[in-house]
Amino acid sequence: MKDYTSKNAANVLKEVETLIQRGGSYDFYAVCDKLSIFDWWPKRLNQSHLKQMRSFLKNAIKLGYKGYVCFKVGASGCANGMWAHTEASTDGYSPNCDQIYRSFTPSYTYYSVKKDNKWYPSKETNGVEYDECKTVKMLENLIKTI
Repeated sequence: MKDYTSKNAANVLKEVETLIQRGGSYDFYAVCDKLSIFDWWPKRLNQSHLKQMRSFLKNAIKLGYKGYVCFKVGASGCANGMWAHTEASTDGYSPNCDQIYRSFTPSYTYYSVKKDNKWYPSKETNGVEYDECKTVKMLENLIKTI
């Protein structure tokens, strides 16, 4: 059985930190596997992307989402996101467990939480629009209330 622990939050954070320290931008094909990036729109991963990833990973670890992480690096108006799970992957894909999500686009940031197979916030789960959780503080409060 293949070991997917390199895709956990702490290991990916180490890789992100190394690239930030080196500076510059990176061809996605050269870094996608190490950083658990499964899809992207821009041709290069720049320092801004890396710093967003670092921030997300640090917050995820602090909040207990230390398992599998993955990224889809988009642009405004296209699908994108950062995911961190409470469990490790057993097959190289996202495990079906509690997780957090953050949009990964320059102009539109929000967070979501998956708890017991339900996504929060949402009209169905707690009567709030899916994109209303805009800050880490709001995310922390949301996690405490579900």
